Amino acid sequence: MAKDLFLIRHAEADADNFDIKDIERPLTPDGEIMASKVGRYFKNSSVQPQAIIASPAMRTRQTSGFLVEQIDFDPKKIQINEDLYEASTRILLKAINELPNSMDKVIIVAHNPAVSYLSEYLTGEIIGNVSPAGIVHLKYEGDWAEFSQNNVELVHYTTPKEID
Repeated sequence: MAKDLFLIRHAEADADNFDIKDIERPLTPDGEIMASKVGRYFKNSSVQPQAIIASPAMRTRQTSGFLVEQIDFDPKKIQINEDLYEASTRILLKAINELPNSMDKVIIVAHNPAVSYLSEYLTGEIIGNVSPAGIVHLKYEGDWAEFSQNNVELVHYTTPKEID
């Protein structure tokens, strides 16, 4: 069965307040708008994920929250994966490889550079720096455990500017 993975970089976060820890940085007002646009993207494309997994950082949890407001997904079912905060490409790939095969559509909200590096590693495509609230749609015909270097199809990379 085909697996659809949507890697999302969190929306724009506050970078000017040095009084708070990095993990606690919230979205900016523009970031909140971007995150809502991500949700509209999923609503308009009729993608209904079985799981949404996010880093424990405030900005990824907020991005996920704004996303689920637009689709039929219970916000209490957003899974927080502690390993995704400051994750390397290898750790992010491990989280994907461990997904249950009963799921065929999964959204992961995480951070750069891991989102960008992993997207290029899996697809062999040059994607560049995934923008805040950027969505990388990947597809693979097989099991999650088989996601590996250069064997995953890049369906589309979407930036928030491209979403109505």
